[in-house]
Amino acid sequence: MRFNLLAAAFMISFTFHGHAQDRKVVYKDPDFISAVLKQHNTYRSALQLPALTWSPALAQDALAWGKHLASIDKGEHDQSVRGKEGENLWWGTAGAFSYPDMVSMWGNEQKDFKYGIYPDVAKSRGAAVGHYTQLVWKTTTYVGCALVSNGNNDYLVCRYSPPGNEYGKAPY
Repeated sequence: MRFNLLAAAFMISFTFHGHAQDRKVVYKDPDFISAVLKQHNTYRSALQLPALTWSPALAQDALAWGKHLASIDKGEHDQSVRGKEGENLWWGTAGAFSYPDMVSMWGNEQKDFKYGIYPDVAKSRGAAVGHYTQLVWKTTTYVGCALVSNGNNDYLVCRYSPPGNEYGKAPY
């Protein structure tokens, strides 16, 4: 009987503890900010573009949308910020990717990028390069990001100001 009570207490403790770890929100953590900002600025410095500055206000906006995405367990852009803020989204298996790896998924689109006037900046039809161009958009000066996990997937949302990917303009 004593063993059963101890086992039950352990299982309840483990279940609640594990559940709390599954749901993660990161947007003010200095290590998160440093890693995400450094990875963004790696791509910008390679083009001799000014470094982005962290914006707590943009991070707060990203957090709200990240919570929404985690709740519906689906990635989709926030249409309400179109023209006001730029946005990059990433999602993948919870806990499986580092912060720099997440940002690098966007930066790796560089291989399909060709310099030109947006949106004609992809080497081939259908190639995704819009995340990369937002990273390196010359007039963008601020970024703020948030990571929200629902236990199954992590959702990284980054917001940019001024927004990039402006039709009829060159990225840099």
